[in-house]
Amino acid sequence: MGLFGKKKPNSFLGVDIGASSIKVVEFEAKKGRPVLLTYGYAELPNAQAGETLFDLPKETGELLARVCREAGTKSTATMVALPTSHVFTSILSLTNVKDKRQRQAVVDAEIAKLAPLPLSEMILQTTFLDDEKKTDTGKKKEKKGKKDETLAETPEEPKAKSKQFRALVTGSAKTFIQKYIEIFKTAKLNLQAIDTESLALIRSLVGKDKGAIMIIDIGSKRTTLMVVEAGIPFVSRSINLGGDTVTRALMQQMDLPEEDAERMKRDLGTVSAGGSGLAGDLPKVLEVLMLPLVNEINFAFQLYASMELAQIKKVEKIVLTGGSSHLPRIPEYLATVLNMNVYRGDPWARVLFPQDLASVLEEIGPRMSVAIGLAMREMD
Repeated sequence: MGLFGKKKPNSFLGVDIGASSIKVVEFEAKKGRPVLLTYGYAELPNAQAGETLFDLPKETGELLARVCREAGTKSTATMVALPTSHVFTSILSLTNVKDKRQRQAVVDAEIAKLAPLPLSEMILQTTFLDDEKKTDTGKKKEKKGKKDETLAETPEEPKAKSKQFRALVTGSAKTFIQKYIEIFKTAKLNLQAIDTESLALIRSLVGKDKGAIMIIDIGSKRTTLMVVEAGIPFVSRSINLGGDTVTRALMQQMDLPEEDAERMKRDLGTVSAGGSGLAGDLPKVLEVLMLPLVNEINFAFQLYASMELAQIKKVEKIVLTGGSSHLPRIPEYLATVLNMNVYRGDPWARVLFPQDLASVLEEIGPRMSVAIGLAMREMD
C-alpha cells in the first residue's frame, strides 16, 4: 500500500532529485515484472549552479513537471528518495522485550542519544530486522488537513532466536522533508512514498543477493558509499567528491573555462590511457577523484568489519553506479588497487524494455539507478 493508503495503481513513477539534476523513470507492472514506459532527465541551469535543487523547491517542482511533460509520463503515483547526506541511519542491538510498544520505547530512548536533532523535529522509521513480519512503527508527521507521511519501510531479515533484537532506524529532518512536499505539490504529483537512496540502489542493483556488497554512487557533486549485507545497509557514507572534482582539476591544470573542461572530461573515454603509469591504465587526471575515494573505501571496509551486528564482515565485491561512474578505467583501477571484483551495475537487469533502446539505456543506466529502484518499490 502507498504512503497515503490509496488504491495501488498499475504504473509507478520513480523520481530522483539530485543536487543538480532530476531523473524520472516510469514503470508498468506486468506479471510481476517492471516494464519501462518512459524516462526523462534534466539538469539545473548553469545560471543557478551556485544553488542546489533542494534550495529551490518551487523552481524544482516546475522543472520536474516539465521533465514529466516532455517524457510523456502518465502516472501521478510517485516515489522519491532522500539523499544519503540528509538521512540519519542506525542499526541497534538491544535487550529483547516481547511487547512491541515497549520495544519501540527502548529504541526511542536509544535513538534520542544518537540522533542529530531532537526526535520531535525528525520523521523516523523503525524496522525490527528479526521479526517474521514487517512492523510499521514509523514516527509520523501529522499535518492538519493531510494524511500521515512517513519514511518508506525498510528490508527485513528472518527471525532470529536471540535475547537481543535488532532495529534499523532511518530518519530525516521534518524541515527537509517539507521541501519535498512543496516540490511535488508544485509538480502536481501524488507523493506515494518517501524512500532513501540507499534502499532504492539496493533494489535496482543488488536485488535478492544476500552477500556483502559495496555500492558506490558517483554523482556530479557527491559520492555515496554503502556496504550492504543481506539487503540491509550497514554502512552509509556521503562525501563531497564527484565528477565536478575532475572538471575543476582540468580547469586549473589547463586553464580552461568550465564548459571546455566539462567537454574534455566527457571525451576522456575516447582517448587512449595507455602509458599513464597508473593502476588499470587510469587517466592521470582522474587521480584527483580516485585517490581520496580509495581512502574512503578502505575506511568503510574497516567500519563494516568492526560492526558487531555484521555477520559476513568482508566485502565480496563493489558495484559502481552514478552519472560519473562512466569515467574511463575506474572499475579496472579499483579492481587492481583493492584486489577485488569491481564492475558497473546494470539497473535495467530486471526491467523489460524494447530492444531497440538497449544501447541508449545502457549509456544512461548509471545515472538512473536510484529512479529505477524507486519505480520498482511497489512491485517487489
